Amino acid sequence: MNENANEVPLLDLAPKLKRPLSLWNPLDYLRLLFWVFFFPQAIRWYVETFVKPDYRNEEGFKDFKEFRKVVWDDPIIQKLILQAVVIILTAAPGICFILREFNIPINWYGVVGGLAFGVVVVVVVVVWAVMTEGVVEGVAVGVTTGVAIGVAGGLVFGVVYGMKQDLSMTGDDAKSSPFMIAIFGVALVVGFIVFGMTGGLAGNTVLLALASVFLAGIVSFQLSKKLGMKISLAVLLASIAIIIRLSEYFMVMFYLTFFPNAKKIEVLPHLGRIIFLPLPGIKKQLENQLNTDWEIGVQNANILLTYSLQFIPVVKAIKLKLSQSSRAIVLARISTLAIKPHDWQLILVLSSKKPIVVYWKENLMQDHDTPARAACAGFWLWHKNESAKAVEAFSVVRDLPHGLEIYSIANTIDKGINSANTKTIAAMEVDMNWLDSLPDPELRPGTLRALRMLHSVAGEARVALNARAPLNRSAAINRAVADLTKLFETGGSFCPDPEWPLIQDIARKWKEILNLEGGVIGEEVLRQAVSNPYEGYSGLPVTGASFTGRTGIMSQIETHWTVGGHMPVLILYGHRRMGKTSVLRNLSQNTDLNNLYVYLDMQNAGWVEHTGQLLLDFAEAVHKAVSQSGLDTGPSPDHTDYSGLDIARRSLNTFLDRIDAHMTETKHLILAVDEFELIEQGIREKRIDPGLLPYLRSINQQYPWLGLIFAGLHTLDEMGRDYRSAFYGQAHYLRLGYLTREDALRLITQPHPDFALEYDDALIDEIHRLTFGQPYLVQLLCWELVNRWNDRFLEHGESTPRILIIDDLTPVLTPDFYQGAGYYFEGVWSNATENEQHLMRILAKYETNPPPKHELETEAKKSGFPTAPEIMEETLKLLTRHDIITETETGVRFASELMRRWVEKQGKE
Repeated sequence: MNENANEVPLLDLAPKLKRPLSLWNPLDYLRLLFWVFFFPQAIRWYVETFVKPDYRNEEGFKDFKEFRKVVWDDPIIQKLILQAVVIILTAAPGICFILREFNIPINWYGVVGGLAFGVVVVVVVVVWAVMTEGVVEGVAVGVTTGVAIGVAGGLVFGVVYGMKQDLSMTGDDAKSSPFMIAIFGVALVVGFIVFGMTGGLAGNTVLLALASVFLAGIVSFQLSKKLGMKISLAVLLASIAIIIRLSEYFMVMFYLTFFPNAKKIEVLPHLGRIIFLPLPGIKKQLENQLNTDWEIGVQNANILLTYSLQFIPVVKAIKLKLSQSSRAIVLARISTLAIKPHDWQLILVLSSKKPIVVYWKENLMQDHDTPARAACAGFWLWHKNESAKAVEAFSVVRDLPHGLEIYSIANTIDKGINSANTKTIAAMEVDMNWLDSLPDPELRPGTLRALRMLHSVAGEARVALNARAPLNRSAAINRAVADLTKLFETGGSFCPDPEWPLIQDIARKWKEILNLEGGVIGEEVLRQAVSNPYEGYSGLPVTGASFTGRTGIMSQIETHWTVGGHMPVLILYGHRRMGKTSVLRNLSQNTDLNNLYVYLDMQNAGWVEHTGQLLLDFAEAVHKAVSQSGLDTGPSPDHTDYSGLDIARRSLNTFLDRIDAHMTETKHLILAVDEFELIEQGIREKRIDPGLLPYLRSINQQYPWLGLIFAGLHTLDEMGRDYRSAFYGQAHYLRLGYLTREDALRLITQPHPDFALEYDDALIDEIHRLTFGQPYLVQLLCWELVNRWNDRFLEHGESTPRILIIDDLTPVLTPDFYQGAGYYFEGVWSNATENEQHLMRILAKYETNPPPKHELETEAKKSGFPTAPEIMEETLKLLTRHDIITETETGVRFASELMRRWVEKQGKE
């Protein structure tokens, strides 16, 4: 906006009413009557302002039922129509009573006839206009026209019939009475003029005024046959004065003559809102505003077109300023004009060399002889949904600043509208690459944002065409349809008219095409075996879309990392195959961008010969992470600097000091150490110095940005003295146990967004009973179930039901299954103490009816378990902590039924 914007006042010509009209306030009826005859634009404003937002339909309705629902559901519309009827029934009779006091003859049958006609007009015109033009236009036109014709018709019919009776006209003279012609003519004049002013198309007023003057001339000519030339001339002049509002015009001229200091653009329309003859000063002052600040000047022009009939000076002022605009700014100025203009006829007139008298003609020929007219023609053609012709118009301005942008938009919209299939949509990805190379600033940023969303859709369509796997093709189509849905939901908030309706049409058409394509791909998917998504069956970490059910533990970790102060030491523990490594691997995808994440697997610790080599592994992993983040921390660590603990410690300290210079209060480095109990094994084997653990504690304390997270089987209480002395009292424990029932069900039924099989409820319940939510066992069972279904599909084809049932489970639970899961079962067994194994053998005998704790103690003593009560209690605590058993209301049992069966089988062998 121009720096002189404060010098240009923004007009405020809208009515100042801040509440709906009241049925019980007599002044509101006078206000509505004043609006009808002196400010009909206010009625449209009233409907736009107070009718329910959902009912501000501007496109009409398909059937009467929809119309009836809207009209009778909105109290504002109901009250407005009722108030219009009340005015029709009271205003004309009241005026006639006053006229009768001045001895003017009144025919009350004529009054009643005029009132009835007005009421009928209100109902008929409201229904017709709302059905065709929408609620706002229809209600405004119906109420204004009905009240005007009802009041004026009642007066005209009553007075004219009264005069006719007073002149004692009878017989044939009555049939050809000029007063009958007068009745018809005046009614048409009032109706046409008011309709033209209310309809929002200011140019119609000129045409209707000329037609009305013609009708008045005919009426006067007929009157002259009976009453003479003087009376007929008086009627003609009076009619013309009423039609073109000479009284208001002379009032304004009088005001300007005697109050010369009031020649302000914001004052004039208040004095004559329905004068279409150009008022002095409007054109000049609008030109000055457009010179000073084009945007506010355009806003004021729209306000004048909305709340006055001064379209002639408005159009002339804008035409003049556009003709004087340099090539560098003309497109920017027209772009501002084309954003929500009050009347698109303005853009049409600006696109033509024709005089303003043809303003109302929608078939006006557009001219491309100047850049300004060509650009206006392009926007008008967009408004009329003629995208191909718009391309021709905008091609004229390609060499202007922003010209290539607007031409490319037009060309893309036209191609998008004419896309007939997925192939043509995909081809547009290359055609739309121009979106990536536009200069700043952009002329139509909202339009370009919408087109970029379509560009993404075209890219997904290309992926769908080129992908071989049906699931990948289906996923690409789904992403494209999701993008189009988002565009539908949000595009109207940022994409301006007239482009938005066109882009909506493109999105609607593309969505239909892609949905059909998706249906075809879906049928292909149903003709193929299912890709098995249960990756965790192998024991390898699960990442990406297949990682599910650990949002709670992930949130806990991130909460510890977002607290101010020193980064804490976290210990993530749980028994084998609970998903500790998967959690650590997925943390890098969920941590804040300010956090640098380093993952170290201590399985490598079995290969190091001394502590320096282990610290070298630390240093190299950290250097790689900080380098990838863009930080310059010097050369890679040299292995000669890590030949022993002392020199390695000094080298690593120097490296951490260099990193420290780049860190802030919000930037952190997190070192994740997996299988950390293997460090203790290295200490026992004397390959790793016990001083490593105190050193790690010291650097965590020295550098507040350095966080440590260890993942392993045990807590510090269960580990060696070196760990306890190094971290005891400083570490935060995070236990990783079984999946909750909800997370387990999600893993079973939704292992991947494209998973194409269903599970019977009974099977889901049985899988959870067998595994108790142990993620590895869940994945292994489901992996086997899907593999068996694929075998059946290959044998029987598409007739294979795409649902897994509980009967599918029995063939899976074979000795081969337990042998395949042996690494897990044997790992749990080997990590248990002798006393734990003793109790596990006893509990394995109870397939049903698990024993209460006292019964288990009795049974254990009989089998040689130590008799001391504290040993039994400690052993039960260890089994519970290691997620092997659980105590319920009915007794103590194995958490996982599969683990119980394996232990039972081992006991029998």
